[in-house]
Formats: sequence, C-alpha cells, structure tokens
Amino acid sequence: MLFNSLIFLFVFLPTVLMAYYFCEIKIPGGKLCPRIRLELQNIILVIFSLSFFAWANVDHVKVLISLILLNYIIGFSKHECKTVLLAGVAYNLYILVKYKYLSLILSTLKIGDSVSLLAPLGISFIIFHCISYLMDLYLDKEEPEHSLLCFTLYIAFFPKLIQGPIIKYRDMREQLKYRSRVSSDNLLNGAERFIIGLGKKVLIADLLGETVSQIFNLALGWGVDVPTAWIGCLAYTIQIYMDFSGYSDMALGLGTMFGFHFEENFNFPYRSKSITEFWRRWHISLGSWFREYLYIPLGGNRRGNVYINLFLVFLATGIWHGAGLLFLLWGAGHGLCVVFERRVRGAAWYRKIPGMFKWAATMLLVSIGWLTFRLSDMEQMRLYLSAMTGAGGSASGYLPYFLHGRPLFLMAFSILGILVLGNETLQERYNDKASRSSGIQVMKYLFLIMVWVLSFVTIVATEYSPFIYFQF
Repeated sequence: MLFNSLIFLFVFLPTVLMAYYFCEIKIPGGKLCPRIRLELQNIILVIFSLSFFAWANVDHVKVLISLILLNYIIGFSKHECKTVLLAGVAYNLYILVKYKYLSLILSTLKIGDSVSLLAPLGISFIIFHCISYLMDLYLDKEEPEHSLLCFTLYIAFFPKLIQGPIIKYRDMREQLKYRSRVSSDNLLNGAERFIIGLGKKVLIADLLGETVSQIFNLALGWGVDVPTAWIGCLAYTIQIYMDFSGYSDMALGLGTMFGFHFEENFNFPYRSKSITEFWRRWHISLGSWFREYLYIPLGGNRRGNVYINLFLVFLATGIWHGAGLLFLLWGAGHGLCVVFERRVRGAAWYRKIPGMFKWAATMLLVSIGWLTFRLSDMEQMRLYLSAMTGAGGSASGYLPYFLHGRPLFLMAFSILGILVLGNETLQERYNDKASRSSGIQVMKYLFLIMVWVLSFVTIVATEYSPFIYFQF
C-alpha cells in the first residue's frame, strides 16, 4: 500500500484516524484513564501497521513478526550475557543478506543454482531499527523494553515502516508510553506536512519521472544528443529528491497526526557545498545510524585511521542501498570525496575557492552518482555516460521536445524551491510574518487545498508509481 494510493488516502488513513481518535471520546462516567487510552491507541496502531505491511505480501508479515519477537526476547539478555545481543545483531544482518545479497553472492561465486527471494518491502529499514535497539542495549544506552506492544509499535509503526526515517529506540521510547493526547493542532499540522509531501511525490517526482523514463530509454536505445542526456540527469536528480523527501514529509506528517514527533530527515541537501555537507543534509537518519553504529565503533576520529574509517562507512552505505557493483562504486566514490574533503579542508587554497564553484562541483558529483539508482548495470552506465559526453555518436534533435512545457516548468519550479526556500534567512522572515498575518495563513491554506486537489486528480489520471527508495 502506498501513501499516494487512493486506497490509502480514502480508506486506510481515514479508518485508522477514526479508530485512533475514537479513544478520546467521552464514555459514561468520564474519559478513559490515560494509561488504558494509550494502550488502546497503541493496539490500534499495531493492528493497522501490520495490515499496512500485509497489503504487499501477507507471507512477509511472518518475517516481520519473527524479527519483532526474536529481537524483543534477545533484548532481555542484556543483564545476563551481552554476547547474545551481538549474536542477535549478527542474525539480523544474516536476514538482510539473505533477502538482498544472497543471490548476487551465489552467482558471483558460482555456487549452486541461482536463488531469488522476494525481499519484504523496507527490509533494510526494519533490520536497521532492530540492530539499533540491540546495539543501544549492548552499549548500555538503553534498558530492555518490557512491553511487547510498545516494542512491536516501535518496529512496525506504519509511517516509517517501509522507507524510514530510521528512528532510534531511545528517540521514540517516551512517545510510545507518554505522548500527548490527540489534538486538532496535531491533526492540522500533520495534514499540512502530509499534503506537501504528497505534492512533491505526485505533482513533481511522478510527472517529471515520465520525462526521465523517455530520455533514459532513448539514451540506452537509439541514443540522444549531449544536452538531452544532461537534462535527463538533472531531471532524475530532482525526481529522486522530491520522491524521497516527499515520502519523509508524509511519514513525519502521519506521525504528527498520531502524536509522534520525529527529527527531520532532509535539510535542503542540494544547497550543499561539499559531499560531506550533502550527507549531513540528505537522509539524515541513515547518516546518523552509520555514524553511531559503525563509524564510532570503528574508532571514529579518535582511534585508527580516520580516513579508512570514513571510507568504510561510505562503502557500507553503498552496499546498504543495493546489491551490485554500481552501488559499491557509488558508495566508494562518495567515500573518496569525503576523505579528500577532510584532507584538504584546512588548506588555504581550498578555503579560497568560491562557494558557487564548490556548490557546482558538489551537484555535478551528486547528479552523476544518482545514475546508479536509475541504471541497472555497468553497460547501461557506460552507454548513458557516453551520451552525456558525446562519445557514443549520439543522435540529435531531441532537446526541443523535452525542454519545454511541463518538464521545463517542473524543473524550474523545483530548482527555485530548493535553492530559495532553503535559505534560512528567508525561512525566518516568512515564519515571523506568517505568525502575525492572517492573510498569509489564508494563502497558505488555499495553496495546500490546491495541492491536494491537483494531487488527487493526478493520482486518478496517471498510472501506479512506487517510491524509488522502496527497493532499499
């Protein structure tokens, strides 16, 4: 089930909201006591979260429940034998390898017949939540969760279940047991954030994705001219950001509706002036996970070779994103850039480089790197890079067809939004004026209504479009 599907928007979400908010209705003799109310709400969220997960594949619910039960039980070994916690981490990694990498490993080593397992949606995110819980116990940062209900909700909470953000247990623990009561403010604020994310996905990522598909198919088939190949690369750079950040906006908005408040997962990453800064702004929860559970245990800045530690983290990041040489090279490339930037960041010549040049170089590297997520193998990468450089004798005359009308508007609108709305000074000025101006508030809600209506019309009129990060 997708956040941008009609069944979710008009059946699943209204139903779970009504059931959840029903617990606030007065009953004879008063309202439910806070503890019972919260337990009922948690039960409702668990039931709907498991149903949400089962929509894609009922059999995969067994995998999810087994992971929940196993990690819940293993957690109690903290005070008896911490080695069991590490064994639990190893088992979680085994499950991840089994579903995502086993086929590649066996085919590469030419061992036995090819194995193809249908991985549960979001298995990487589910496993990382389980590992973070066990690692926090091992490092004495947390105590075992005694409530199976709360632990199940932590792992299976549907807004973050499939595609994150990755929430550490300690950041959600208190909210599982003592979060604020439902309110009109939470519902309104959550709905606003959800609509913005829906608009990013449906009105920008999906519509721009049609142009991306056309350009890439031509480039890999008949060939395209150099400018068109670059337009395809730029369009995909915008699409993947709007797709993933749109999902995160929807997830955070849904969480707010139910009284949960999570940290931001994106902070205008395309304004970055280095690859290092990019990873502080892009998929923040993943970067935080790798920093805490891999970089620091490797030694971080204090032990061993910091450059090797950094490179290994980004190599692991590439492997986490997918099985294949392209993802390995993508992770290694980002790792080499981060190592280089750390090595020269104090050099006088580096500090003198104008910020605009640093930004342009960063975006060039990021955009070319995203081709890894759109192309399936090294041959396709070679063909598309040849089209971008003109080395493949590409066809010509396609640019006017793509660089007009809707694609041009969507790219220009997105670039303007990314670069202008990300300006912190402008954000502060807007927030200050919006808090004192009813006119701005009215305009905001009219804009949100327009986005909602256009999103609905687009969903009805276009074909099914999964989120890009579902494959991870």
